[in-house]
Amino acid sequence: MRIKPNLNGSDQSKQAGVSQWSFLLDRQQGFSLIEVFVVMAIIGIVSAIGIPAFADWREKQSVRNAAQALLSHMKQARVMAVAENRSVSISFSSSAYTFDADTTADSTCGRCKNKSIGFSQFSNNLVVSPTTTRTFTSRGTFEQGNSSTTLTVGSYTKTITVNVIGRAYIQ
Repeated sequence: MRIKPNLNGSDQSKQAGVSQWSFLLDRQQGFSLIEVFVVMAIIGIVSAIGIPAFADWREKQSVRNAAQALLSHMKQARVMAVAENRSVSISFSSSAYTFDADTTADSTCGRCKNKSIGFSQFSNNLVVSPTTTRTFTSRGTFEQGNSSTTLTVGSYTKTITVNVIGRAYIQ
């Protein structure tokens, strides 16, 4: 309850009056059941729209991130092949790819890193095709000629193309 001074000069000059807005303070505070249900319905509708869109966005991002990582390793392999005057390979399997793979017949490549990158770090549904070995020669050219590697998650696809001179790019 709000108390205000009595300024009208009446006999009750020593008494304080009660604010005319005091009836608002007598109401109980809180939300009605209908208000709570309306808010819950709005949250449900927004979630029903947002969750599928988020899942779709996640698939798109996982393909993009995997393609960027693979492209980066392909460019690095080309530079490494020229700098170290040796062939550098990237080997693919269904679940990972190996950067700077040792592809010699007797596994005697002392400078090979054999760094394995699992596809599961990008998405559990990532599919790569074809699963073959890609090799850059000591001159930086691509041994297989023009070649493409396709990464797919759900309905999203990115293709990395490497041309004869060893230049790699995403299409």
